Amino acid sequence: MKKWLSEAKQHLMTGISFALPIIIGGSLVVAIAKMIGFGFGVSNLDDYADASGFLHYVYLFQGIGWTAIGLLNVILAAYIAYSIGGKPALAAGFVGGSLAISTNAGFLGAVIAGFFAGYLTILIKNKVQIKGAAASTVPLIILPLITVGLTGILMALVLGGPLGALNQGLIDWINSMTQSGTNKVLLAVILGAMIGFDLGGPVNKAAWMAGNALLASGIYLPNIMINIAICIPPLGYAIATVIRRSKFNATFREAGNGAWIMGMIGITEGAIPFTLRNPLKMIPLNMIGCAAGAAITILLGAYDKMPPIGGLYGAISIGNPFAYLIGGISGALIIAIGAVLLGNFNDEEEVKTSKTAKPTEEDEIELVLE
Repeated sequence: MKKWLSEAKQHLMTGISFALPIIIGGSLVVAIAKMIGFGFGVSNLDDYADASGFLHYVYLFQGIGWTAIGLLNVILAAYIAYSIGGKPALAAGFVGGSLAISTNAGFLGAVIAGFFAGYLTILIKNKVQIKGAAASTVPLIILPLITVGLTGILMALVLGGPLGALNQGLIDWINSMTQSGTNKVLLAVILGAMIGFDLGGPVNKAAWMAGNALLASGIYLPNIMINIAICIPPLGYAIATVIRRSKFNATFREAGNGAWIMGMIGITEGAIPFTLRNPLKMIPLNMIGCAAGAAITILLGAYDKMPPIGGLYGAISIGNPFAYLIGGISGALIIAIGAVLLGNFNDEEEVKTSKTAKPTEEDEIELVLE
C-alpha cells in the first residue's frame, strides 16, 4: 500500500507538472488583456464581445487565455493517465478530463478520471492477448475502445453527477469563505500553511491546484493567498543570509543568492536546501511564515481585480498591491528571523590543506577545477 501511494503521488505530480504551463500561460494572457483594458478605463472586456475596434481584439486576446485555463482538467487527467499507462492511456485520459469539465466534476473528477484511465489501460494491455495477424488490432482498436468507453461511462453516467454536486458544493463553500472577513483570513492561514509544508511536494501542490481550479471557476482570491505564500520561504532564507552572514557557510550563502530570484518569481523549492538542514525546526517555521504572510495580505485589504499573476511582481495584478507586498515581506521576515535564531547553517566541516603539506597531484587538479 505504501509503495502504491508513493507511485500515485508521483503520477499526480506528473499530471500537475504538465498542467503548470497551461495555467501560467493562460493566466498571464488574461492578466495582460485585463491590464490593457484598465488602461483604457474598461473593467469588463466582455462588454466588447460584439463590438469593433481595438478593445474587441483585446477581448479576443483575453479569450485565448481563458481557453488555455479551461484546458486545465483535460491536461491534468490525460497526463496522470499517461504517467501510469503511457501513450495508450492518453486517449481515455483526454476524454475523462473533458467529461470532468462538461459534468462539472472539476479537479476531483479529472484526477479520478486520470487514475482510472491509466490503470485500466495497464489492465487491458495485460489481460487482452491476441496473437497472429489480428494482434495489431489490440493497440489500434480494442484498447482505445475499451479504455475510452469505460472511462466515458464512469465519468458521464456514474460519477459525473455526484462529483459535479460535490465540486459545486466545495466551490460555493470556498466562495462563501471569501465573502467573510474572518473566514478569508482563516482560508489564507490554511492555504499558506499548506504551501509552506513541503515546498513543492503533494500538500503544496494540492493547495496550488485548488487555487487554480477555483481560478478556472472565476474565483481569484484564494490564488492571491497562494501566490504570495509561494514567494515567502525562499525570500525568508535569502534575507537571513544577509542579516546574519556569519550563521551561514559559503554553500548556504550561495544558495541564498539563488533564493532571492526564486522568491521574486515564486518558486518555493528555493527554500529546500535550508529546510533540509533541520526539517523539524524549519518546516514549522515555513508554515508559520507562509500562513502569517498570506493572512496579513488579506487583513491589509488585498482583493482580486483580475486573474492574479504569481511572484512578487504579481502585485501589479492585485487590488491594493501594497497589502500583497507587505504580507510577503512580513512572512519572509518571520522565516528570516526564525532561521537565524533556530537554525545552524555554519557547521559544515571544510577540508583545509596544511601549509606545510606538499599538495598531491590530485589536490592540484581539484584546485584547477575550482
